[in-house]
Amino acid sequence: MANFKQAPAARTNHHAYLGGLLEHTLGLLELAVLALPRYPRVSADLVLTGIFLHDAGKTAELAYSTAFSYTNEGQLLGHIVQACLWIQQRAHALAAAGKPVDPAVLNALQHIIVSHHGKYEFGSPKLPSTAEAIMVHHLDNLDAKLNMVFGAIDADPDESSEWTAWVQPLETKVFKPDVTKPPAPG
Repeated sequence: MANFKQAPAARTNHHAYLGGLLEHTLGLLELAVLALPRYPRVSADLVLTGIFLHDAGKTAELAYSTAFSYTNEGQLLGHIVQACLWIQQRAHALAAAGKPVDPAVLNALQHIIVSHHGKYEFGSPKLPSTAEAIMVHHLDNLDAKLNMVFGAIDADPDESSEWTAWVQPLETKVFKPDVTKPPAPG
Protein backbone atom coordinates (compact mmCIF):
# COMPACT_ATOMS: atom_id res chain seq x y z
CA MET A 1 0.00 0.00 0.00
CA ALA A 2 2.93 2.34 0.64
CA ASN A 3 4.01 1.91 -2.98
CA PHE A 4 0.43 2.43 -4.17
CA LYS A 5 0.30 5.79 -2.38
CA GLN A 6 3.67 6.90 -3.74
CA ALA A 7 3.67 5.62 -7.35
CA PRO A 8 2.85 7.73 -10.38
CA ALA A 9 0.00 6.49 -12.57
CA ALA A 10 2.25 6.67 -15.64
CA ARG A 11 5.80 7.50 -16.68
CA THR A 12 4.47 10.27 -18.92
CA ASN A 13 1.05 11.55 -20.06
CA HIS A 14 -1.47 11.36 -17.20
CA HIS A 15 -0.96 11.59 -13.44
CA ALA A 16 2.79 11.27 -14.05
CA TYR A 17 3.86 12.51 -10.62
CA LEU A 18 4.39 11.02 -7.18
CA GLY A 19 1.04 10.05 -5.73
CA GLY A 20 -0.55 10.12 -9.18
CA LEU A 21 -1.65 6.47 -9.01
CA LEU A 22 -3.58 7.05 -5.79
CA GLU A 23 -5.09 10.31 -7.12
CA HIS A 24 -6.14 8.64 -10.39
CA THR A 25 -7.62 5.60 -8.62
CA LEU A 26 -9.51 7.73 -6.11
CA GLY A 27 -10.84 9.95 -8.91
CA LEU A 28 -12.11 6.89 -10.78
CA LEU A 29 -13.77 5.49 -7.69
CA GLU A 30 -15.53 8.83 -7.13
CA LEU A 31 -16.68 8.93 -10.78
CA ALA A 32 -17.96 5.36 -10.55
CA VAL A 33 -19.94 6.08 -7.39
CA LEU A 34 -21.64 8.93 -9.27
CA ALA A 35 -22.29 6.92 -12.45
CA LEU A 36 -23.30 3.53 -11.05
CA PRO A 37 -26.80 4.53 -9.83
CA ARG A 38 -27.66 5.48 -13.44
CA TYR A 39 -26.86 1.93 -14.58
CA PRO A 40 -28.39 -0.50 -12.04
CA ARG A 41 -27.62 -3.53 -14.23
CA VAL A 42 -23.89 -2.89 -13.90
CA SER A 43 -22.25 -4.70 -10.98
CA ALA A 44 -21.00 -2.04 -8.60
CA ASP A 45 -18.81 -4.60 -6.82
CA LEU A 46 -17.01 -5.56 -10.04
CA VAL A 47 -16.61 -1.95 -11.21
CA LEU A 48 -15.24 -0.68 -7.89
CA THR A 49 -12.93 -3.67 -7.44
CA GLY A 50 -11.80 -3.42 -11.06
CA ILE A 51 -11.05 0.29 -10.66
CA PHE A 52 -9.10 -0.29 -7.47
CA LEU A 53 -6.98 -3.00 -9.12
CA HIS A 54 -6.78 -1.87 -12.78
CA ASP A 55 -3.46 -0.05 -12.39
CA ALA A 56 -2.16 -1.72 -9.20
CA GLY A 57 0.56 -3.43 -11.24
CA LYS A 58 2.10 -0.01 -11.87
CA THR A 59 3.69 -0.28 -8.42
CA ALA A 60 5.88 -3.03 -9.91
CA GLU A 61 6.00 -1.68 -13.47
CA LEU A 62 7.42 1.74 -12.67
CA ALA A 63 10.54 2.89 -10.86
CA TYR A 64 10.11 6.33 -9.36
CA SER A 65 12.64 6.86 -6.57
CA THR A 66 14.67 9.37 -8.62
CA ALA A 67 13.39 9.59 -12.20
CA PHE A 68 10.40 7.80 -13.68
CA SER A 69 11.35 4.71 -15.69
CA TYR A 70 10.27 1.14 -16.24
CA THR A 71 11.53 -1.69 -14.06
CA ASN A 72 12.67 -4.94 -15.64
CA GLU A 73 9.36 -6.42 -14.50
CA GLY A 74 7.56 -3.52 -16.13
CA GLN A 75 9.43 -3.98 -19.39
CA LEU A 76 8.94 -7.75 -19.42
CA LEU A 77 5.38 -8.09 -18.07
CA GLY A 78 3.72 -4.69 -17.70
CA HIS A 79 1.12 -3.58 -15.19
CA ILE A 80 -1.81 -5.40 -16.81
CA VAL A 81 -0.20 -8.84 -16.63
CA GLN A 82 1.21 -8.11 -13.17
CA ALA A 83 -2.21 -7.17 -11.76
CA CYS A 84 -3.75 -10.34 -13.21
CA LEU A 85 -0.97 -12.45 -11.71
CA TRP A 86 -1.54 -10.89 -8.29
CA ILE A 87 -5.30 -11.48 -8.54
CA GLN A 88 -4.70 -15.10 -9.57
CA GLN A 89 -2.26 -15.62 -6.68
CA ARG A 90 -4.74 -14.16 -4.20
CA ALA A 91 -7.54 -16.35 -5.60
CA HIS A 92 -5.35 -19.46 -5.18
CA ALA A 93 -4.54 -18.45 -1.58
CA LEU A 94 -8.24 -17.97 -0.82
CA ALA A 95 -9.06 -21.36 -2.34
CA ALA A 96 -6.32 -22.99 -0.25
CA ALA A 97 -7.88 -21.36 2.84
CA GLY A 98 -11.26 -22.89 1.96
CA LYS A 99 -12.75 -19.67 0.54
CA PRO A 100 -12.71 -20.19 -3.23
CA VAL A 101 -13.52 -17.32 -5.56
CA ASP A 102 -16.27 -18.01 -8.10
CA PRO A 103 -14.41 -18.60 -11.42
CA ALA A 104 -16.97 -16.47 -13.30
CA VAL A 105 -16.33 -13.54 -10.95
CA LEU A 106 -12.57 -14.03 -11.26
CA ASN A 107 -12.82 -14.05 -15.07
CA ALA A 108 -15.00 -10.92 -15.08
CA LEU A 109 -12.59 -9.08 -12.78
CA GLN A 110 -9.53 -10.08 -14.78
CA HIS A 111 -11.34 -9.09 -17.98
CA ILE A 112 -11.73 -5.56 -16.59
CA ILE A 113 -7.98 -5.46 -15.95
CA VAL A 114 -6.92 -6.82 -19.37
CA SER A 115 -9.31 -4.57 -21.30
CA HIS A 116 -9.15 -1.27 -19.43
CA HIS A 117 -6.95 0.45 -22.05
CA GLY A 118 -9.79 -0.14 -24.49
CA LYS A 119 -7.80 -0.75 -27.67
CA TYR A 120 -5.19 -3.23 -28.78
CA GLU A 121 -2.86 -0.43 -29.88
CA PHE A 122 -3.01 1.04 -26.35
CA GLY A 123 -1.87 -2.24 -24.80
CA SER A 124 -5.11 -4.05 -24.02
CA PRO A 125 -4.83 -7.77 -24.75
CA LYS A 126 -8.64 -7.83 -25.07
CA LEU A 127 -11.30 -5.24 -25.89
CA PRO A 128 -13.87 -4.45 -23.17
CA SER A 129 -16.71 -6.96 -23.58
CA THR A 130 -18.81 -6.58 -20.43
CA ALA A 131 -20.79 -3.62 -19.13
CA GLU A 132 -18.40 -3.36 -16.18
CA ALA A 133 -15.27 -3.42 -18.37
CA ILE A 134 -16.75 -0.81 -20.71
CA MET A 135 -17.59 1.45 -17.77
CA VAL A 136 -14.12 1.12 -16.23
CA HIS A 137 -12.44 1.77 -19.57
CA HIS A 138 -14.42 4.94 -20.28
CA LEU A 139 -14.08 6.34 -16.76
CA ASP A 140 -10.34 5.59 -16.86
CA ASN A 141 -10.01 7.28 -20.24
CA LEU A 142 -12.02 10.33 -19.11
CA ASP A 143 -9.91 10.85 -15.99
CA ALA A 144 -6.64 10.36 -17.86
CA LYS A 145 -7.59 12.68 -20.74
CA LEU A 146 -8.85 15.50 -18.51
CA ASN A 147 -5.70 15.24 -16.39
CA MET A 148 -3.70 15.70 -19.62
CA VAL A 149 -5.88 18.68 -20.66
CA PHE A 150 -5.41 20.53 -17.39
CA GLY A 151 -1.74 19.54 -17.20
CA ALA A 152 -1.16 20.99 -20.68
CA ILE A 153 -2.91 24.23 -19.73
CA ASP A 154 -1.02 24.54 -16.44
CA ALA A 155 2.36 23.78 -18.04
CA ASP A 156 1.92 25.99 -21.10
CA PRO A 157 4.61 28.68 -21.01
CA ASP A 158 2.81 31.08 -23.38
CA GLU A 159 0.27 32.84 -21.19
CA SER A 160 -0.64 35.21 -24.03
CA SER A 161 -1.87 32.38 -26.28
CA GLU A 162 -5.37 30.97 -26.04
CA TRP A 163 -4.01 27.60 -27.18
CA THR A 164 -1.44 25.23 -25.74
CA ALA A 165 1.26 23.70 -27.86
CA TRP A 166 0.39 20.40 -29.57
CA VAL A 167 -0.37 17.67 -26.99
CA GLN A 168 0.64 14.42 -28.67
CA PRO A 169 -1.38 11.97 -26.52
CA LEU A 170 -4.52 14.06 -27.09
CA GLU A 171 -3.67 14.57 -30.78
CA THR A 172 -4.65 18.24 -30.55
CA LYS A 173 -3.84 21.59 -29.06
CA VAL A 174 -5.99 22.56 -26.07
CA PHE A 175 -8.09 25.73 -25.98
CA LYS A 176 -7.25 27.38 -22.66
CA PRO A 177 -9.93 30.03 -21.95
CA ASP A 178 -12.93 29.27 -19.75
CA VAL A 179 -15.57 30.88 -21.94
CA THR A 180 -18.14 30.78 -19.10
CA LYS A 181 -16.18 33.33 -17.06
CA PRO A 182 -16.49 37.04 -17.86
CA PRO A 183 -13.34 38.55 -19.38
CA ALA A 184 -10.89 40.15 -16.98
CA PRO A 185 -11.15 43.95 -16.84
CA GLY A 186 -8.58 45.96 -18.71
